[in-house]
Amino acid sequence: MKSQSRVKTIGMLIIAMSIILYGCSSSKKETTVSPNSEAPNTSAPTEAPAKTEKASIRLATAMDPTRLAPYEKVVADWNAKHPETEVVLENTPYAEYWQKIQVMTASKTLPDIWVFTPGLGSQWLENDQLLSLSSYIKNDSALNIEDYHKMMIDYMTYKGEVYGFPYDVSAQVLFYNKDLFDQAKLDYPTDKWTFDDVRTAAKKISELKSDKGKVYGLLSTMAGDFTADSYFRAFGSGLITKDGKVGLNNQGGIDTLQYFKDNIDQGITPKPEPGSPTRPIWLNGLAGMMADGGWAIPSFKDVPFKWDMVSIPAGPQGQFTTGLGGTYVVSKQTKFPKASYEFLKYLTSTESLNQLITQTDAGVPGRISSQAGLSPLLKKYADLISNATPFSAINGTLEMQEILGKDLEQVFNGTMSPADAVKDIELKGNKVLEDKQKK
Repeated sequence: MKSQSRVKTIGMLIIAMSIILYGCSSSKKETTVSPNSEAPNTSAPTEAPAKTEKASIRLATAMDPTRLAPYEKVVADWNAKHPETEVVLENTPYAEYWQKIQVMTASKTLPDIWVFTPGLGSQWLENDQLLSLSSYIKNDSALNIEDYHKMMIDYMTYKGEVYGFPYDVSAQVLFYNKDLFDQAKLDYPTDKWTFDDVRTAAKKISELKSDKGKVYGLLSTMAGDFTADSYFRAFGSGLITKDGKVGLNNQGGIDTLQYFKDNIDQGITPKPEPGSPTRPIWLNGLAGMMADGGWAIPSFKDVPFKWDMVSIPAGPQGQFTTGLGGTYVVSKQTKFPKASYEFLKYLTSTESLNQLITQTDAGVPGRISSQAGLSPLLKKYADLISNATPFSAINGTLEMQEILGKDLEQVFNGTMSPADAVKDIELKGNKVLEDKQKK
């Protein structure tokens, strides 16, 4: 029995040793090589390269439909040349754009690249929601940052960092209908005209008759945006002061609002109606003059009258042109910062801006090199706004302009006096600006 037991024990030991030796040889993955086989690869195994995720970039614009086709082409050209990247164009009417951006900010769904207006977009800039481009610019020897319009780069520089590239530069000018001036036997406006000169001519033009409807001498009132700053400064006031306060609660502010209110009361300017744009009045040849920016020029292509333009008129304190423009920024939350920067650079390149701005007469491009190809018409516009200066574009400007717009509506409807309006705008506006600076 002992002999049989010893044999069983030895057998079990042999089996166990065989299992151990087999396991060791398996773990070493030794390979038996036949004479006809290739030598094994004894180098360390390498992983298969990870598949690169295709960069899907959302581009948000706020363009008039007449300006959208060139953007579609620029995006299509990029996508065709860069299969590793797909840019998706999302356009929203400008009247709804900023509200939509606010909603997307709250839901953390901001586009990768989006239209940004200095002042209106200050809260995103100051709240660290935009991607700084400075490190990319520093390492990009192919980029000539000095080719961008200096005023716009200054607008987009915050605490020494650059946060966006401009696509255009704009400011208001005074457009006038030559045909109506001829009918009224009036001399054409000049760059030396004052607001009093405009009113005198507007009164005579408003007396003209047309089968198409009421003729107005001056289409423009004031809007609750940066363009109002030109008017306030001309009358000795200002929208926002250099120290970040509302600057229009003074006689100059009152006189500014009173001028436009009187034009409505005298029948030379139509009363603004919510949801009813007034530009069709101009396009139909029923307005003698209209203050607007270069962004409006593409819509003049087929107007049934001759027109021209001069500088914004001067007020008691002189002639002032507040300049601004459009830029594109990259959201800090983007999953594809490098790809977004590369497309942003392409979108605002000389070649692209030639298509988007220069060749469509859509204003003055944000790159100096793209201005060489401007039509004679746009070269004149560029000269007229060459003296444009920036306004105080600080955090709270968006809310401040909403307050201004609501009170302007009441002034023009006769439910609030200019004196009460400037007080109300100052009270509400300063509270917004102060609250923004505390955050």
